Amino acid sequence: MRTILLFLVGILTISISAQTTSIPDQGFEQALIDLGIDSDQTLNGQVLTSDVASVTSLDLSDWMQNTGTFHIYNINGIEDFVNLEVLDISNTSIGAVLVGVQLEDPPRILDLSNLTNLEELNMETSEFSGPYTQILIVDNNPNLNLIEAYGHALSIVRLKGGDLAINNLDLYLGDDYFGPGTGPSVCVEVTNASQASNQQGTYTNWTAQGAYHYSETCNLSNEAFNKIDVQLFPNPTAQLFQLKSTEEIKSLTVYSLNGKEVLKFQNQNTYDVSQISAGIYFVKMETSKGTGIQKLIKN
Repeated sequence: MRTILLFLVGILTISISAQTTSIPDQGFEQALIDLGIDSDQTLNGQVLTSDVASVTSLDLSDWMQNTGTFHIYNINGIEDFVNLEVLDISNTSIGAVLVGVQLEDPPRILDLSNLTNLEELNMETSEFSGPYTQILIVDNNPNLNLIEAYGHALSIVRLKGGDLAINNLDLYLGDDYFGPGTGPSVCVEVTNASQASNQQGTYTNWTAQGAYHYSETCNLSNEAFNKIDVQLFPNPTAQLFQLKSTEEIKSLTVYSLNGKEVLKFQNQNTYDVSQISAGIYFVKMETSKGTGIQKLIKN
């Protein structure tokens, strides 16, 4: 009898465990709590799968700015939102690290292929905000009809494989903030690039705007930003910094982490930032060959 009871307890434990979804990111779980989705209302790294499986619309946009608490750095667990139709992650910190933007390998991938009911995705970014996703995977989403992803991080949208089941799709891609044509072209991976480019066959009712191109094989190394060679020093600095570059700097703008312009300079030998408060900033440099961005730490 004792053996049978232990066996039944084991089955019950497995059953209970199978009904939860892991949410490792505290910001994401806090958002689910604040939105009334996480029914236990506790930051414990998990949520009932039944809580998220019934969600059809999830708006995480500007969540940090609206709450003043945790950032959302990843949305692991989103794969269990199986009935999700609308997802908005615009102006979030998804894909970033705790300080600044994670620019190094590995590539930052957002895989939404398990969300087969997804219809609309908004991941637009304001200047120097996120999400900081490089590769978006939506290759098993037959109901998809909108991807709004203007910004300066996304390099690849993988639709190939599932694209033939999508009848209508509106794409808004590329860098919309540094001026037309200044940002990199987003590679949209499809089954037939020629037909997609000419709106033929499956792609007759597809429309696209912004900086993009269709390809049957997208390679991140080929789609990355064209970087200009600029060194900013000393960094950190308490007062002045200089630039070393093979390109002529036309202008330089300093932005806060939330994208607010705080200083603007023309080309000069040294740049004085003594008047701004200590913290982390982004420095955007305009040259004849494009735009460069460096992170600046002000002591």
